[in-house]
Amino acid sequence: MKKLIFHLCVLSVLGGQIQAAAVDAEGRAAGDLPNAREIALADALREAVRQGTGLDVLGSSGTSNFTLEFDRVLGSAFGHVKSYKVLDSRLGADGIYRVKLSAEVEKGSPNAKNSLAMRELLLRKNSPRLSVRIDGPAGRQASLLLEEAARDLQIQTVPTEAPCDFLILGVLSLRHTGRQTLHGNPPQNVFATRGTLRAVRADTGDIVVSDSLASLREIGSPLLEIPDAENDALERALRPEQTDGVPSILGKIIARWVTETDLGSVKRLEFSGITADDFQKIRTNLSEADKISAVWLREYDSRGISVLDVETRLDNMGLGQEITKATSGRMKLDRSTENLLAFNADGSKSVPDSATGTAQGDAKPEESAPWWKVW
Repeated sequence: MKKLIFHLCVLSVLGGQIQAAAVDAEGRAAGDLPNAREIALADALREAVRQGTGLDVLGSSGTSNFTLEFDRVLGSAFGHVKSYKVLDSRLGADGIYRVKLSAEVEKGSPNAKNSLAMRELLLRKNSPRLSVRIDGPAGRQASLLLEEAARDLQIQTVPTEAPCDFLILGVLSLRHTGRQTLHGNPPQNVFATRGTLRAVRADTGDIVVSDSLASLREIGSPLLEIPDAENDALERALRPEQTDGVPSILGKIIARWVTETDLGSVKRLEFSGITADDFQKIRTNLSEADKISAVWLREYDSRGISVLDVETRLDNMGLGQEITKATSGRMKLDRSTENLLAFNADGSKSVPDSATGTAQGDAKPEESAPWWKVW
């Protein structure tokens, strides 16, 4: 009997080992894409799952466009990946951003939902701080729904006036259009929705994702009472069933947070009054620096703010020294936060607003219409 128990224990241990596969994988993305790092990491994890299980999570996630819906692929991949370690990440001379990693992948199909996988992921990675501020007739209820969805995913929500890592800003309207048959369903209350949401990195003003709800123009609810049906339709718009109730905007925030945790920080460098020659020298020097693995040109404006993003293992002091060296001291550090360094050549102050990326006190150009439109 003891021998039988021993053999069963051995088989159980071996079976557990057989269920997991150790693989090395590489993911790629076009380096000029705004979400190149997230896409490359999702691609690497997708490839790890393919090698370890034979399953392509692109298909199982119901995703039709990997580049646009990388967050859903990432969530599906984490249903199979037990652990992983990033071995290298960098932007190549060919303009391709690559991520190499080793992973331990579950054999078979764990059938973990995206929401469960993302929740467990954030428990391992810690949570970003999120603040939600949505305006418009349906703004308050939409804010409450997104905050509830965020808490379900273990994302820490904070008041709008508190320090945070990400802001969700936007405006949303919902208009009852009567009872009608929609998509072959029995008659139901139908609502027209319209608005735009955007997730912003609070310290840099970088837009993580802009999510238009114009395509969700007609949302139906089987509930009879108008107030109840309105809340139900709004939840269906923000938390669609096909994404396991995970709002797309939250999925992309998680993808950005995980990428920053695993691949290192991306710091934004802003230069006021810089010449084209100095800007090119800085870009070249940073591209050749040992502890900088990627440099992205975001904007050059000789009369305004010029912007570079760098993936780096240098701290702010080290980056400042590189800028000083490249320009022989012509660019002076004006402002420094965790992920943003602002320099100027003429001593003028240029302090970006965290929510918009514009300089406080600077005149804003006239706009023909706001970035959002609401009925």
